Amino acid sequence: MIGQFPWDPFPPGEPDPKGPDPVHGIAYRAAVTAADAYRSVRLALRREGGTLRLGNRFVSDGRYREVAFLAFGGAANSMGLAVLHAIGERLTQGFLAGPDDVPPELPFRGVRIAPGLAVDAGSEEAVRAAAEISEGLTEQDLLLVLISPGAIRALLRPPPGASTGELSDLLERTLAAGATGREVDLVARVVGDGMVGGRLADAVPRADVATFLVERGDGPTVLGGGPMRPVGPAERTEARATLERLGVFAGLPGALRDRLVPGADTASRPLGRALPRPVVVASPSDALRAAADAVFDKGWTSRLAFLEIRDAPEAGADRFLDRSEELLLAERLTADSRTKGVGTFAMTTLGLPEGLDEGPALGRFLARARDRIRRREMSVGLFRTVGPVGSAEYPAGAVVGAPTDPTVSVRPDRARALRMRRGITDVGLLAVSLCRPPSVPAGSS
Repeated sequence: MIGQFPWDPFPPGEPDPKGPDPVHGIAYRAAVTAADAYRSVRLALRREGGTLRLGNRFVSDGRYREVAFLAFGGAANSMGLAVLHAIGERLTQGFLAGPDDVPPELPFRGVRIAPGLAVDAGSEEAVRAAAEISEGLTEQDLLLVLISPGAIRALLRPPPGASTGELSDLLERTLAAGATGREVDLVARVVGDGMVGGRLADAVPRADVATFLVERGDGPTVLGGGPMRPVGPAERTEARATLERLGVFAGLPGALRDRLVPGADTASRPLGRALPRPVVVASPSDALRAAADAVFDKGWTSRLAFLEIRDAPEAGADRFLDRSEELLLAERLTADSRTKGVGTFAMTTLGLPEGLDEGPALGRFLARARDRIRRREMSVGLFRTVGPVGSAEYPAGAVVGAPTDPTVSVRPDRARALRMRRGITDVGLLAVSLCRPPSVPAGSS
């Protein structure tokens, strides 16, 4: 049995949220708890009865002389802590890179990588540390690679002959020209250097490797720039076609343009070893399922709107509200309905690349939703599972529209913030629409 998780975002047995939006709070808390990176890694990595579980593999606990880890992204600290608690004294070295300082509980080196799109200066230290640890391990050792959204900020460096400014400018121009977040991340994976595009796998010449991922919906290949998987020909073709479509390719410096040629950098790189497939330990589906179940347990009807919405904030809000309206019409809610209301759910990236502060986009989504709500009993919430990142101006989540507690009076034209105690996972943003039956008697929340 795995005991109580010390970094639980909400303490076990905590009473239901209060205030005007308790049902939104219940959904949010359930989503974050179910997709918690610490808990998910602890479930995938265990030492029991002389056996070490590595995701889908089981090996003798005494097989390895040394165990090391590398943790990158928004959930780096919680994933690193999970490894420390699972491996214990066998864990000999590690390195972490993410948006928060390494806490005292983790006696390992690390670097803080601030949210943003431009290539971060701290990535040079992270790439160097990853190479040093990986290359120093032997056939008797194990390297645990822990990747969560935002990891690309720690692993991306410009290719030889290009500057950090040139690579940063390419990513910013690509996003500004209308690329989706996934397209920007794909361009970074194909064009960049450092440890993206399978270079971390190449840097591990001898040790056994186990990779664990917290996935936000764009796919494990592009997550973190795909450090454990080489770039394929189809990806180069797709990245070049994207830049040409957006009118960005023609102005590229030569060193960046060269990376888009078929087979560009494969000749100078060692042949990668066949490594075990990465294990996804947490994903948007975990958060969605838990949120919907928690709302259902409170007497509401739960419906899935979308597994993922990749559109930009305003377009994403339109899609979510349109689909929620379809689902509501299908339920035929009346004052005599036995359900307390209908909840619809979706995960979204808001069309953003990895590692950006989602706060401004979160505000745009909710502003659009507020203007689109046509039912006085309806509310819409948007919650980022990673918690507050970057500017303190934006909360972890907020609600617009009617309160789910009809006994509370609020101004429906203003967003109401819901804060999370601690952010320790990152599977995207949870969108929730809740609509009570019309003319619900007061006191039946």
